[in-house]
Amino acid sequence: MSNLSRMKQKIGQRIIIGFEGETLPKELTRLDEEWGLGGVILFKRNLKEPEQIFDLNESILRLGRGIPPFIGIDQEGGRVSRLPDPYTIFPDMVCVGHQGTVSMAYEVGAIVGRELSVSGFNLNFAPVLDINSNPNNPIIGDRALSSDPKIVATLGKSLIQGLQDNQVIACGKHFPGHGNTDADSHLGRVECRLTREQIIEQELFPYRKLVDDAMLNMVMLSHVHYPHIDKKHPASLSAEVIQGLLRTEVGFRGVCISDDLEMKAITDHYSVEEMTHLAFEAGLDIFLMCHTLEKQVEVLETLMKISEDPIVPKAVWDLPLKRIIETKKQTFTGENYIDRTHAAELIGAREHIRISRRLREDLNKKRNKQSETMSSTIDEDADLD
Repeated sequence: MSNLSRMKQKIGQRIIIGFEGETLPKELTRLDEEWGLGGVILFKRNLKEPEQIFDLNESILRLGRGIPPFIGIDQEGGRVSRLPDPYTIFPDMVCVGHQGTVSMAYEVGAIVGRELSVSGFNLNFAPVLDINSNPNNPIIGDRALSSDPKIVATLGKSLIQGLQDNQVIACGKHFPGHGNTDADSHLGRVECRLTREQIIEQELFPYRKLVDDAMLNMVMLSHVHYPHIDKKHPASLSAEVIQGLLRTEVGFRGVCISDDLEMKAITDHYSVEEMTHLAFEAGLDIFLMCHTLEKQVEVLETLMKISEDPIVPKAVWDLPLKRIIETKKQTFTGENYIDRTHAAELIGAREHIRISRRLREDLNKKRNKQSETMSSTIDEDADLD
């Protein structure tokens, strides 16, 4: 392999891309032949039914020019679930938080992990480790486990263990915290006004706990602005967040990936070239680009131009690649085919559905009880009047 080809693969491993359609586009295959892509992310638009998913993932497993690709998905539960019927779909993770046991959290993670793994997936962009501290938050809310950082850390650990025991990498998100916001970064600029001390004490608590327990291999950076940390740039483009909070304050040594860099929180304020430079300089390992081939190519070509600058140290390229490959080695089985008979037995299994139904019923019972308590209180107050 020539030096140029080797450098292109170092760069290619640093991008995970999305695409349209239910089969692997020829353009993406050609892009992989040149760059050796790090992986793909799949959405509802790509996923129709199990046999189609198996075919698609088997074709993706051949990508990477010798380095197995990430095949990622957002399979949180509830409103952020990408898989179709007959896969087991859990309710929003607030249900796990209300149920409150580590055994249930582990079982949920394990079931999601089993069904993903037998289908060819090896990366889940979950769990959400945000603290549900703002009732006006339009994007997190019930996706979060709890408003208590300790509960988020404890149950998040069990969810991650369940996923990773079934050969699926867990990616905690959205660092350093998207819970205390009142806007959606898909649609525009989002700001969190917490002080540095509040962020460290509240938002970072789950991450620090999971890093101390050696549980977390990958973290997703939010596109939220934290003016008390970095007055100018969002977390995904901020050295103060990535190097200062994630690497130094939390002590994280795994892979850090951006949220989708085609969200309006980024595209409304930065060109692709500017965004790529900022993210690279901030220390981002993987660029997540979920939609547009032209923009994905522009990120790769911009990184190639950066690599030609002799001032940039060699370690800046080698260390992220080492983190990415080590993370893949910890979980990947090396198989590039799917055992369809085994998959059919596990996907939507009766026991899986039973546990999902139980979570929904438990949450409904708690909510009904809370409503009855509130009604009773109102009636008593009325009698006193």
